[in-house]
Amino acid sequence: MPPKKDQYSSPSQKILNLFSILLFTGRQFSLGQIAEMLECSKQTASRITEELARTRDIQLRVWKEDRQKWFQIESSPRPHVSLSPREIQLLGMCKELVWHLLPKGISEEVESALNKTTALLPNMANRADALDSIYDVSVKGAIDYTPYQDIIETILHAIREKNVCEIIYQSPHRSEPKSHCFAPMKIISYHESLYAEGFSLNNETDQEILHQTTFSIHRINDATILNRKHHFETRENDQKQQAFGFMEGEPFPVLIKFTPQVAHYIKERIWSDHQTIKSYKDGSILLKFMVQSAPELIAWVLSFGKEAKLIKPKALKERVAEELKLTTLLYN
Repeated sequence: MPPKKDQYSSPSQKILNLFSILLFTGRQFSLGQIAEMLECSKQTASRITEELARTRDIQLRVWKEDRQKWFQIESSPRPHVSLSPREIQLLGMCKELVWHLLPKGISEEVESALNKTTALLPNMANRADALDSIYDVSVKGAIDYTPYQDIIETILHAIREKNVCEIIYQSPHRSEPKSHCFAPMKIISYHESLYAEGFSLNNETDQEILHQTTFSIHRINDATILNRKHHFETRENDQKQQAFGFMEGEPFPVLIKFTPQVAHYIKERIWSDHQTIKSYKDGSILLKFMVQSAPELIAWVLSFGKEAKLIKPKALKERVAEELKLTTLLYN
């Protein structure tokens, strides 16, 4: 007798798995598809569907089409909730936007949670439509966060419970990792990366904030919850002026002139609060906006090459010119 395809899954477990798939997707499956999903033979899949059909209060629809046997759980009355297929599709869009940032374990939880929401639809016949994927995200240079799932889970737990953590962090500017006493407040997504934002604390004095800080999660070697709580509250950013740049600093005004080749790209986007754009007859524009991170501004201006010229402040203009000189040396 040939070995089972999945010898560690019992018949009862397979029945539960099949019931979960049929219930939470609302889709119809052929006997062959069920056998493939459950990793068993068609004969075993047939016995499982027969057992499921005999289960009380489960209305399993069975029919033949195109020489195949098909199965689907029929709709049953559900309590009305303010949820629609469109709303579930919008949740699916949000899932797709961050899917590439999530470790495998967390992404599977998100997928399972989204599938479960369809069971709350007033009309369960709409379940399959609600789960249709109509979004996609193109990513370059993505980070695989699967090896960092335990660290992310630790930080999430610390945020919920207001715990202080010990963070072992490997800065790209240091040869050795360094320990930090850290009170995480939120996880931030920025430029295809995840960051833990919070407060760096005095390791010897409880509740003494040294400064606000941000750690790149993929550079955290270890995160341990300490037997310490904090009383800090997340900052409200609603009234805070939003300036260009991720790393926070004192905002300062910047003037940049852009050529017609990139003018539309600049005008289509918001770069800071209270920005102004002046257009010229030749199609070029002058952008005036607020910036809080000089290194990020310099890198951004350089990314446009000859299509952008930093006008003010003068000190940063000189730094851009110096960077261009050093870059030219690399190709000489």
